[in-house]
Amino acid sequence: MGTLTPGRIQLYAPVDWFDLMADGGDREATRARCAELVRLTYPRTAAERREQFTDALVAWHDVLYADGVLMNGIVTAPLPSSGEQAAWLVFAGVVAVPESPSDLDLGELMTSVFAEHYGAAPAYTEAYATDMGMGFGFVAQPALPAAVAAGAAVEGAGGAGDGPVQVGLAGALATPVGGGLGLLVVGTSLNPLQAGELAGLVAVIAGRSVFVDEAPDAYGPTG
Repeated sequence: MGTLTPGRIQLYAPVDWFDLMADGGDREATRARCAELVRLTYPRTAAERREQFTDALVAWHDVLYADGVLMNGIVTAPLPSSGEQAAWLVFAGVVAVPESPSDLDLGELMTSVFAEHYGAAPAYTEAYATDMGMGFGFVAQPALPAAVAAGAAVEGAGGAGDGPVQVGLAGALATPVGGGLGLLVVGTSLNPLQAGELAGLVAVIAGRSVFVDEAPDAYGPTG
């Protein structure tokens, strides 16, 4: 695919959620952000235990940052449509795509990568227009190993046992018509039945975000 040229992207993303990557490579600011989240989430937990939770979040941040992830948003709120609790993780990063891709190229690319990773094609795919130019999205309900699903679990989620756990998965890839690079947004849900609603959020983030040639400091993170 080639090497990505450094640039900037203006991310269209919620401002009222917790984004683990909001402070980029500033570990001190990231730790303070994580510590506040842990304090609010577990107010009755011992300080030593909260410190361990914070250490884990910062370590996860470091892994994502080293992999070039620009955003890791966390949604834990009742859904307006049903009142059911959502437990979603949404990731975004810049990836290399073929030069001058067509809608079919994007579909084949996303579907083949998904099938290679999960052993089956996604349940639903769709090409759509984005502010960059073109995009492609998918929705799926794959079965993941219990240990992997547990990594996305939140306190209070039911035990999964040792067998595979079905989750909701939604992804969208947006790229300029000329191709070369694209924004990949992927969301996971502990409830596979929420995959469709999760797909709406993922599609909007990918669809409204844009690469910018010259970006003042007010713009989003570097890509």
